[in-house]
Amino acid sequence: MHTIHWHGIEPDPRNDGVGHTSFEVSGEYTYQWRPDVGETGNPNRGSGGTYFYHCHVNTPLHVQMGMFGAIVVDPRPSATSPWPAGARRHSVNGPLYDIATETLIAPYSIDPRWHELNHAAGLSGEDAGLNRFEPRHFFLIGGAIASRPRGDDIVWAISSMRANVVRNGKHPTLVRMVNVDYFPTLTRITDAAGRPSKIAELIAHDGRPFWATPNPAGPAVQPSMAGQPLLTDIIKSGAAEKFDFLLRPPSPGKYTITIQFLHWITSKVLATRTVTVNAA
Repeated sequence: MHTIHWHGIEPDPRNDGVGHTSFEVSGEYTYQWRPDVGETGNPNRGSGGTYFYHCHVNTPLHVQMGMFGAIVVDPRPSATSPWPAGARRHSVNGPLYDIATETLIAPYSIDPRWHELNHAAGLSGEDAGLNRFEPRHFFLIGGAIASRPRGDDIVWAISSMRANVVRNGKHPTLVRMVNVDYFPTLTRITDAAGRPSKIAELIAHDGRPFWATPNPAGPAVQPSMAGQPLLTDIIKSGAAEKFDFLLRPPSPGKYTITIQFLHWITSKVLATRTVTVNAA
């Protein structure tokens, strides 16, 4: 008995069901959904980007139990401007990125008490204690998308990744960050000496690319194409929030992506996890 919700995507009511009020499924149900095809220069058309799907019945408990995942939507290839070998565009007229090093990072934490509850606990409004989330285990799920593991019993976790230095025909590395945790996170990027390093170029948020209109009467373009790349070393994310960014290390070496899990009321740092970035 499950329905699914896509965070950032607008499915029709039948495919965005809410248990008890919309519809419930027993057995099997095939979801049908067609991405919106993008138009060059039109920021209001196209669904290329990173999304987050999750169960829409007893959502707080079922998401904590692992009923969630990332959805990546790629734009349709252009016949008139084909992508270079080994590269892909993030969105229509969006920046190119390297397929081999494309990486997912998804912060996630576990409260063991919740995993001892029946799957229907709290479903009908009874107090099952789901207002109290006290995680003990903190993870960064993800890794290189091109070489992701297969199978249902494999834990996909990330502690290090590769990133390209853009030179000699190399394209930048794309990071798709999806906060699948209930707590907000604070991400910082530093160089080998521990100094803040503004090498993350933000290109999309919640499945929607960033656009600029340098000419109000002309087409929309990516900020970098307008000479205004959104470079940062700090990203703060709430639950289910998504950021896509290109890593642009200026030279080979080691960088660190540090992610802090923050308590949603006190902002106390509950845990810190890191990803070592090997730039070459």
